[in-house]
Amino acid sequence: MVVAEIIILIAQIYCVIGFIVAIVFITIGLSRVELAARKAYLFRLQILPGLILLWPIVIVRWVALERSGEKALLDEEEKQLDEEQEGKK
Repeated sequence: MVVAEIIILIAQIYCVIGFIVAIVFITIGLSRVELAARKAYLFRLQILPGLILLWPIVIVRWVALERSGEKALLDEEEKQLDEEQEGKK
């Protein structure tokens, strides 16, 4: 019975860490990583379970994107989109 309790405790800790990472990623990281998700609030709720389960991959990918130049490319794309929207008005 002790082994089962340890396995359950490990799973609970994994899920708690995953929930914390998911909340931080949804509030801060998602809009920095994906432009299309900037105002998609229902989408954020839909990906929450996947983020909780796959949090180690999310952290690795997020850090890789922040370190690489892809973030600069996303910033440039955002500026272009803003200019296009202002031009339409």
